[in-house]
Amino acid sequence: MNRRVVEKCFPLWIILPPHLAHLILHESECNPSVSGAIDGIDHRGFIGEVYKLFPFPQNRDGFKQNPEGFKNRSLIENLIQKYAKGMEIYFRINKKRDQINIGEYAFNRTSFQELVKYIWQGGYPRWKDDIRPDYVLAMKANIDPSKSWLFDDFNLQ
Repeated sequence: MNRRVVEKCFPLWIILPPHLAHLILHESECNPSVSGAIDGIDHRGFIGEVYKLFPFPQNRDGFKQNPEGFKNRSLIENLIQKYAKGMEIYFRINKKRDQINIGEYAFNRTSFQELVKYIWQGGYPRWKDDIRPDYVLAMKANIDPSKSWLFDDFNLQ
């Protein structure tokens, strides 16, 4: 008898915060020179246009994730439409295989937890003044009481 594995599927926009919207861009549509965009000399593509609107600080140590960046969401949503089509990206969990899929990207439990920690911390630059936006606090508020195997022995600090 062939048993079918049941996966839970959720549209990705329910789970991922807006600052990860660049994940839906196709590689060929991404800015070929992210460092050029950061330096303010190459404003091609989505990332280039974003950095043109919101320039990278001269002092790179001053760059932090803006906890109020969500206020620019409609502006960024309009901008991204030039480079990508809106689409549903599904979040799939398969406990038996220890696999979590976000669209085409596959993670095991450990690497998925690292992704969640990365969001909690504000990515590489961290959150400005260590202040997290409400949607990140809501993520933690949902994870803390979770009984899901995904978050066994998992703690966001």
